[in-house]
Amino acid sequence: MNSIEISVNSASCYKNNNIVFNNVNFKVKDYDVGLITGPNGCGKTTLIKALCGIQNLESGEILFNNVNIKDSKSIFFENLVYVGHKNSLNNDLTIIENLEYLSALDNSVHKTDNNVIEKAMNFFDIYKYRDYMVSDLSEGNKKKASLSRLLISQKKIWVLDEPLSNLDEGTIKNFINLILSHQKKGGITIASTHNDFSGNIKNIRHLKMVGNK
Repeated sequence: MNSIEISVNSASCYKNNNIVFNNVNFKVKDYDVGLITGPNGCGKTTLIKALCGIQNLESGEILFNNVNIKDSKSIFFENLVYVGHKNSLNNDLTIIENLEYLSALDNSVHKTDNNVIEKAMNFFDIYKYRDYMVSDLSEGNKKKASLSRLLISQKKIWVLDEPLSNLDEGTIKNFINLILSHQKKGGITIASTHNDFSGNIKNIRHLKMVGNK
């Protein structure tokens, strides 16, 4: 895929006639890590959902290579993997069943690599829990299972809502290394977070949201 750019232009969003955020502008391109920070209630998750097409904007637009992401000609969603704050896992399936199901829906997964799911579980140290029902896992291991999708998918754009929640210090370091590896391949990461984990990451694009009172 050629170079890409995602731009949020003069975006505003309302809920129940109340302004969630207003006139937000934000831009990322290849090799960028976009961090969306701010206090609770400022609209971080709402903006993330707008980027994923889940939330509509009241005004403004989100463009992918100068084409609105909602346009039928846009290939934005084909190149995006989204991991929300609420883990997108089925509680009535095991970890490996969840990951097998999600990978089957992702056309970017290398179907010939039979070990891709195993490698992802090993990276996040949850392989030993592969046959556990998700409902029996700790919140930390649920988060690890959700983030494992990033190692399985080959999509270039990662959109993450509070990816550090419920992670221990060691896992956070592994996760940051994963972002760095994705970045080196030209990938884009956009993440909302309470904690600025930019550290030594280069090409950081900050968006500090303040909300509306």
